[in-house]
Amino acid sequence: MGWRTDSSDREALRRHLDRIPADRLVDAARRAWNPANPPRTIRYLLKVWDALPDTPADAPAAPLPGPFVDRHQAASDDQFARALDRARARMAAEDAAETDAQKALIS
Repeated sequence: MGWRTDSSDREALRRHLDRIPADRLVDAARRAWNPANPPRTIRYLLKVWDALPDTPADAPAAPLPGPFVDRHQAASDDQFARALDRARARMAAEDAAETDAQKALIS
C-alpha cells in the first residue's frame, strides 16, 4: 500500500536527503519501524529523520544507536538459530536413516 504525499512531505524528504546520506535515512527508518504497527503516513518517518543530526556525505557509515531494532534483531536472530538447529537435526536424522538403509542393503 502506498502513501499519499503532498508537496510539503516531498520537500521535507528533499531537505533530509540534502543533509543526511540516503543509507543513513534508511537505517534510521529501519530502526524505528515496528512491523506490528507500521506507520500509516510518511510523516512518521519525517519526524524520525527530523531528530537525526546532520551527517557529512563523506562520514564513515556507522549504525545509528537504536535499542528498538537491537531488541527485535536479537529475537529474529534467536528465531533463525532455532530454525537452523531444527534443520540440522532433521538433516542428521535423514543421514542416519540413509546410513541404516545402506547397511541393510549390504547385509
